[in-house]
Amino acid sequence: MMENLSIMNESGPPWLSLLQRPYDSIFGPKNIWDLRMADGAAVHIERGSQGLNNNLYRVRFGGAVYACKLFVVDERQRAQREWTAVRALHDAGLRLAPEPVAYAPNGPLPQPAIVYQWVTGQPLSGQALLTDDLAALIECIGRIHRTAPAADVEMLVAWRQPENYASYLAEIEDFLRDVRDWVASAQTSTADLPSWAADLPALLPLIQATVESTERAVASASDRGACPAPALVRVEGNLDSIVRDEDGQFVFLDWESSGWGDPAYDLAELRWHPRALTIAPAQWRAAVETYVPLPQDATFWERLSVYDQLLPAWWLGRSAVHLLEGARQAMGRQRLVAVPTRLYRSVRAQLDNYLCALGLMAVEEADSADE
Repeated sequence: MMENLSIMNESGPPWLSLLQRPYDSIFGPKNIWDLRMADGAAVHIERGSQGLNNNLYRVRFGGAVYACKLFVVDERQRAQREWTAVRALHDAGLRLAPEPVAYAPNGPLPQPAIVYQWVTGQPLSGQALLTDDLAALIECIGRIHRTAPAADVEMLVAWRQPENYASYLAEIEDFLRDVRDWVASAQTSTADLPSWAADLPALLPLIQATVESTERAVASASDRGACPAPALVRVEGNLDSIVRDEDGQFVFLDWESSGWGDPAYDLAELRWHPRALTIAPAQWRAAVETYVPLPQDATFWERLSVYDQLLPAWWLGRSAVHLLEGARQAMGRQRLVAVPTRLYRSVRAQLDNYLCALGLMAVEEADSADE
């Protein structure tokens, strides 16, 4: 029997407990299961994406297709955040998330699970987005920001939502400190470093200049960055998690970080995610200008301007620290596994992309560094 099952209709999915068998084979090679209910009804289950934080299954039953997403249990409270957000959108009559069917936080499966109607669509990361597409995307995000919580659920504060500019800036300064300390203490010549890390010491002044620019932006802001009108935000900038469905509508898939937060930070997070760097700055500016802040949010545009400087600096610093971690691994004398060179080349390309976006490196330099 299901405990604490929240459902959107009169009965929960009768097949949910059958997912125990695919779950028990999570590390096995099998990807498809054809099972039967006690009454003989067929249930077809396909393994979807599998990660450290969630597992996805596609379930065909009774002529319908469902998605069942299982969540890791951690301090983020991922399943609760996602259910709270999609319930709010559903109750508001908005088709901006998969249609929720059931939430089973405490069984019958070992991990919390949410069941949705399956969404068929193409991720935006693989599409050429025109200015009109971006304006439509911004309009959808504005509708999310204006959505009230569902009456019977409590909205958590969005995950990693900065308390203010200073707390976010402190993270960026920590990244710079890590890079500076590594450069100062490195006992290995750059000639002995992997190609993707060899010129990190030479890039330190560019990273430092970026951090100093963000410090000036924070210092000149009119306040500390408190949001006067918190709203429902996703805090998920990955365009892989936004699809255009068969009707041409945008559907937002991942809500594990969502909650009550700052709409300005939410938009900046989308703009400066690595997957969005291919969007032309002029196109993005034209689209963002169509955004309508909440009436009581008088400082929205100033906060967006500050976060548009903080976010790329954060990604630049995090990418540099990630490369340092790889460089230390590569120079270690004893290794049990091979260094994932392909991964670190990708991170290096990401770092160069941010330097280009910030006007600190020419595209030609980035291309030569990635070779």
